[in-house]
Amino acid sequence: MSTHTLARQTVGSPPAATRPVVRVAHGTIRIETVRTLEGLARHREAWDRLATEAPQQIPTLTPVWVEAYFRHALPASQAWLCCFAYAGDRLVGVLPLVPEPHPLLGRRHPRLRTLRVGDFAPSGDILLAPDVAGAALSALLGEADRAVPGHVGVAIQAVHEASPLWEAVRAGVTDYTAHAHARHRYSFVDTTRPLDDYMASLGNMRRNLKRYRKKLDAQGPVTVTIGREGAEDPALLDAFLALEAGGWKGRNGTAILNHPDTTAFYRTLARDFAALGRWDWQVIRVDGRPVAAGMGIRCGRTVMLPKIAFDEDFSAAMPGNLLTEAVARAAFDDSETDALAHMSSAPWHESWRMDAHRYDDLYLVRRTLAATLFQRPWAGGLAFYKTEIAPRIPARLKQWRETLRSRRVRTAKEATSAETTSKETTSKGAASKDAAPENPAAKA
Repeated sequence: MSTHTLARQTVGSPPAATRPVVRVAHGTIRIETVRTLEGLARHREAWDRLATEAPQQIPTLTPVWVEAYFRHALPASQAWLCCFAYAGDRLVGVLPLVPEPHPLLGRRHPRLRTLRVGDFAPSGDILLAPDVAGAALSALLGEADRAVPGHVGVAIQAVHEASPLWEAVRAGVTDYTAHAHARHRYSFVDTTRPLDDYMASLGNMRRNLKRYRKKLDAQGPVTVTIGREGAEDPALLDAFLALEAGGWKGRNGTAILNHPDTTAFYRTLARDFAALGRWDWQVIRVDGRPVAAGMGIRCGRTVMLPKIAFDEDFSAAMPGNLLTEAVARAAFDDSETDALAHMSSAPWHESWRMDAHRYDDLYLVRRTLAATLFQRPWAGGLAFYKTEIAPRIPARLKQWRETLRSRRVRTAKEATSAETTSKETTSKGAASKDAAPENPAAKA
């Protein structure tokens, strides 16, 4: 544990070996650093409250998500630490950190990062109380310097545009230079407006949904369930995982079940969020058979939609679109929900007239000789490329690059479609052979 007395400006320049002293009008900030999963438990309640009240309203800030990340996204031998900033008894900041060897300087001058954007997290944003964001960030970075001496900087990926971190950085971060660049625009639907206005904005999609529903109704009795009831039942997650793996994602190797660590991660998320009453299952069934399913995770007044899957045998009825409509209608009717956050960006989002939040990467580089020589050029160069070069790349070249990236996905889909067609042909042939021979006498 360390203690930082805070004011609005840094007081003095303490020796590198001592803990920095920062003063603010709010009194003393106390820092506690945890390096074990068991040690996180005593902070969980205050941590969860700060996350659900944060402007970002994203589940990746919660203790459930961060603990699951530490448990499943990192190798067992990987060290990590989580720093907590308290102003009196009030938690005002949380900074999870993973030290990694610098590619040139090794472990003596490591790089620090928060949650890495990828299969286990769409954002590495951190928690700061808005009214003391600058002071909390200074104290947390001071603790990072003490806990991991010699580190060259901190990488924080996909920071929400509403994050208090931006205001803290704009106010200035002692002993660090900041470099930022655009990364993602994650889709969301504002559910505070009238549902009729939103549905009217969908144009052709609204008419198509009625046609899709008629096709699905022709397949058998259709039921739609959305909510928290039974969310803790592992069988529901098993059904979802099987549904996702049974399609092109499974053949492409990108389904959750293709990766044991990712599977374990989502099992932990589902169990722990369900225990808090904040995990929803969204399912469409035809005659009891799941044909489309999705996950919902509540944080504050936002519901995040991390995954959706559908049965390709019913693709003509577009069950994924029908589920998206059902989830939207339920959210608009729920007075406790202000937004549906996909925390992703996909072409199909455009058909649903989704808005988008901007998420940028932030690199804080220390003002040391090692960092200035070996980390700042990389961070600054990357920021320059993203902000100055990338926007000027011709659209045709970007399209070519995107085509190359999506080729694997298209190939997998085509392979799945071909296999499905082959199975149907084989099935029809077998049915024809098994059918009773026609009776000529009956015709006569």
